Amino acid sequence: MKENNIEEELFCTNFELRNLSDLLVYGKAERWVHGFMLKKYEDEHLNRYDYAINYTKGKKVLDIASGCGYGTYLLATQGEAKSVVGVDLSEDAIRYGNHRYAHESISRFVEDGTKYKDKEPFDVIVSFETVEHIPNYLDFINNLYENLSDDGVLLISTPITKITTTKPDNPFHVIEWNFYDFHTLFKEKFEIVDIIVQEIKIVGERKRKEYNLKNRLLNKISKEKIMYIQGKPIEKFTNQYDMNLCNQGYQTLILRRKRNV
Repeated sequence: MKENNIEEELFCTNFELRNLSDLLVYGKAERWVHGFMLKKYEDEHLNRYDYAINYTKGKKVLDIASGCGYGTYLLATQGEAKSVVGVDLSEDAIRYGNHRYAHESISRFVEDGTKYKDKEPFDVIVSFETVEHIPNYLDFINNLYENLSDDGVLLISTPITKITTTKPDNPFHVIEWNFYDFHTLFKEKFEIVDIIVQEIKIVGERKRKEYNLKNRLLNKISKEKIMYIQGKPIEKFTNQYDMNLCNQGYQTLILRRKRNV
């Protein structure tokens, strides 16, 4: 092994150990390092990229906030993209991806996702678990629009919370949206093609039956019961849940760029 490869291998090993340490101490890590994450979170990431590869064959693709690079690698290999650009603010993450997940059709850059521009527009943009980290998220969304070709497709995911909040529990997030509030961010420049949901949880109290003589005689008066719904690891949203009651989960919007906005 060449000397520079030994240096990169040591860097990557140290990077992985730091991520593993975060898992052991805090129970979670800020970045997805493939193979160094709890299975639940690993599967959530993999399921998103497994879905995204349906859109990338032969396409010019941007993976923005590409992190440690395994998802970008999947888009290039399993997704058979013509080319994939991975962009991330973290120099360490880009360096890690370039060593662990190099591929001839992948280029990676340390860039700000709110400002990055390519010479030619992209057919597909993937942005998973990113927008909730960005204070100027409207600038980010506008930049995604400007980087897309006419009728280009954007796949963007974010956690779901029951009530939109700028004080989420996750210390790395600056905002989390209610299911429907998130959709309003895109209505002017995009049309929603599909919505994918993951690990939906709805916990609440069922309403009691109305107290009246008929129900009393029929013995239909009961105490309030706890309602619990657990969604699938990944599924298309077809109004099967009342998402105003959703306490937890993730959504991915598949959006098509509107022309001449």
